[in-house]
Amino acid sequence: MKLSELGEFGLISKIRKSFSRPSPRMLLGIGDDAAALRIAPSRTLLATTDMLLEGVHFDLALTDPYSLGWKSAAVNISDIAAMGGIPRFCLISLGIPAAFSVDDMTEFYRGFDTLARIHGCLIAGGDTCASRKDLVVSITVLGESEKNALLPRSGARPGDRIFVTGTLGDSAAGLALLRKRSRKGSRSGRCSGNAGSGRYGAGEGRLIRKHLRPEPRVAEGRSLARARCASSLIDVSDGLSSDLLHICEESGVGAEIYADAIPLSADLLQNSRQIATTPRDHALSGGEDYELLFTVPERKLKAFRSLGLEASEIGVIRRKKGAVLVLTDGRRTELPPKGYDHFRRR
Repeated sequence: MKLSELGEFGLISKIRKSFSRPSPRMLLGIGDDAAALRIAPSRTLLATTDMLLEGVHFDLALTDPYSLGWKSAAVNISDIAAMGGIPRFCLISLGIPAAFSVDDMTEFYRGFDTLARIHGCLIAGGDTCASRKDLVVSITVLGESEKNALLPRSGARPGDRIFVTGTLGDSAAGLALLRKRSRKGSRSGRCSGNAGSGRYGAGEGRLIRKHLRPEPRVAEGRSLARARCASSLIDVSDGLSSDLLHICEESGVGAEIYADAIPLSADLLQNSRQIATTPRDHALSGGEDYELLFTVPERKLKAFRSLGLEASEIGVIRRKKGAVLVLTDGRRTELPPKGYDHFRRR
């Protein structure tokens, strides 16, 4: 069987079934945003790693080294946020092509360190090597959480309400705007270090910044963990439709989402004519928003709302497997996972 037939998540499932072994020290392993490892009676170690490949995850004609460093930190810190944890240390490993200069590397690390410092995360080491062609970025972030404050994907139950922080689809729209301008030849080389400014209108610039320099929701994840009011949690990295399915599969449940409840920004709506994909489709399958998608049992709604988080209720967990999108006219349609899958896109 080819990887393109199995798919990214099918491969992960196969590895999980064949090579994952139970251990009293491993509270959560393959299948969640980060591994959770018991290292002390009252604390849990969180460990996550991600790779970003030039030509797959980023295009150096559309991003500057500073923004790339920032985003490399963001996508990993977001995984710790998606467990309700605190990011503590990070390791940076790079495969560096000859075209990447010392100044480029300095800017990459400066962008990375700027966001890491915001969240109290320290660069603790890593590795560098020469790459024959493209830039390869591999990041590991170590974090921690309280023993009883883990928020995995597997806790959703029928009747739980579904919430998401912020707005969805902005990052995908920002990428579409960058690509559109690049095709028109109005931009050359890398974008400026001040992401999304100068060359665009204010709304366009904000969408582009959402793509180049996402803000992981660490504070919101910590609030949910401390209040113990969420039953499951994931970050929206692959797209709402795919990440919702991850929660459903790990929890053994289904879901229904209300189309008119999906939060869309004014910037996305105002610039929708410039982008071929509709705002709703960007929200459902665009990915890289790094917002938090989570479920709350009905009995804990009051406690959750007392937190005052910027979050929208977008649906409900149901017993029947699969996801359904309820349209504004009341019609119901299947919601298949259309977010990013590395191997199915070959």
